[in-house]
Amino acid sequence: MDTADQRPSVVMATECADETHHRASWLPLVLVCFTGLVSVFNATVLPMAISGIVDGLNTTISNVQLAIVAYGVFVAAFTVTGGKISGVLGARNTQLIGLGIYAVGMLSCFLAQSVSVLIAGEAIAGLGGALLVPNALAILGQAYSGTQRTIAVSVLAGTTGIGAALALLVGGLLVQAWGWRAPFVLLLVIIVGTIGITSRVVLPRVPFRGAIDKTSIVLSAVGVLLLVAAINQIGTWGLILASDSAPVSVLGLSPVLALSVLGGLVLHMFVARQHSLRDGDRTPLLDPQVFGSGQNRACLSGLLAVNLLMAGVSYLLPLYSLMVLGKSPLGTAVMLIPISLAALVAAAATPTLMRLLACRWLLTGAHVLAAASVIVLALTISNQWSGVWTWASEVCLGLGIGVGLSAGSALLMESSPTSLSGEIGSARGMANFLGLCTGTAVAGAVLMSVLAQSASVSVADDPDLWSDSRIEVATSSVSFVANGDLRGLLAGMELTSAQLDRAVEINVESRLVALRASLCVLGLAVLLPIVTFRHLPARRKELD
Repeated sequence: MDTADQRPSVVMATECADETHHRASWLPLVLVCFTGLVSVFNATVLPMAISGIVDGLNTTISNVQLAIVAYGVFVAAFTVTGGKISGVLGARNTQLIGLGIYAVGMLSCFLAQSVSVLIAGEAIAGLGGALLVPNALAILGQAYSGTQRTIAVSVLAGTTGIGAALALLVGGLLVQAWGWRAPFVLLLVIIVGTIGITSRVVLPRVPFRGAIDKTSIVLSAVGVLLLVAAINQIGTWGLILASDSAPVSVLGLSPVLALSVLGGLVLHMFVARQHSLRDGDRTPLLDPQVFGSGQNRACLSGLLAVNLLMAGVSYLLPLYSLMVLGKSPLGTAVMLIPISLAALVAAAATPTLMRLLACRWLLTGAHVLAAASVIVLALTISNQWSGVWTWASEVCLGLGIGVGLSAGSALLMESSPTSLSGEIGSARGMANFLGLCTGTAVAGAVLMSVLAQSASVSVADDPDLWSDSRIEVATSSVSFVANGDLRGLLAGMELTSAQLDRAVEINVESRLVALRASLCVLGLAVLLPIVTFRHLPARRKELD
């Protein structure tokens, strides 16, 4: 009798001891936060250094944009494979390999003497990121449970704000003081430190059964690459009708349409194969259960949209500040820091907000706030970048992004069993980085299209310029170059002083119009996932 009475207390004491040990060990969270810090820092600092890279490597903004996109593309294309590799090799070994590959990519970027090497370095880093991104949630899934896991996932999402803030301030200072290569040195140092932390983390290793399906690897990678290639070429080849620069044209249609359809079909084949593998008692590359619930699909679509918005804004605002306003990298950082700090505060508050509000209304409110803020920013922004509305919209934008990222990630993790942590990490990584590279591509495409159109209309309506055919040549090559450089380009066209001044003025005005249009498009895009939020819990008790 005594033995039977004592047994429950022994079990309870053991559970309490385990929980105490869990709560005392935050080293796995520190590890994944440092890893996330590296990823966000890398993605954010490139736009800050864009003018230095253009000058240093004698290239164009479009090529630098390609380097920015390359990282996100390779993470999105191979993150599903990375999640499965994490299951095969174990979370700790995967972390070490991913960090090593990432270091090679950053070293290549630091040593780059041409934009091609810079793009290749970012692509290599993307392969490392494809291992690290899904592995982060796998580590948290193994290390934490319950409320601790919610806090850990929210803190991880909060590293987006920390990484962006550091990239803006520290990265801006490094670029201004020592040039665009300096941030890559800092990243290498952080990676070495993170490898040291990884060597101290002990994680259980779950035996892997089955084999990695190579056909699924090809289908997932090719499908994502085709879609991103199509999106990235919208501005150059045209969305529906083929432009003059399109490589091929069938019935006057842009190849973007063909690539988009083909990419969608390949991804459909990938999903169908995962169901086929599971039904045949074989190991799918990505468990169909991840996309099986409407709640998971809603969270993933929300994460994709928020990352699209964040990437687009992170590309547009530094570009405009550096090239049009002529701000220094550090000055640009100070102008943009409210967004990052607000995102950090929102991420920290998300666990509390999730206990007070149903996730359906919390995420809906976050997306509406982000959309309204970026549209207000578009309407109030000016070439002086001042005013209460501009600063307020930046803060509100950061709050919406922070809650959207944190709540979406936490709910996605909570709604799935621990055994699917790696799979969930893969899906989350694909959504995040597909959104990041899509946001940069869409923002760039809208920006340049509206810029060219606005400048053409302004020249045509100006009686002092439209009759001079030489201006048409300048309009067709309008781009985001510094005003001094633009004046130098136009100076060789034998224009009068008044015509030269007017041409520069038109370009400045057109760039502001293009920036506003791009921000509005991003704001509308972040509203699209709201239609899927009907699948999210509408009452707080559904989260308990």
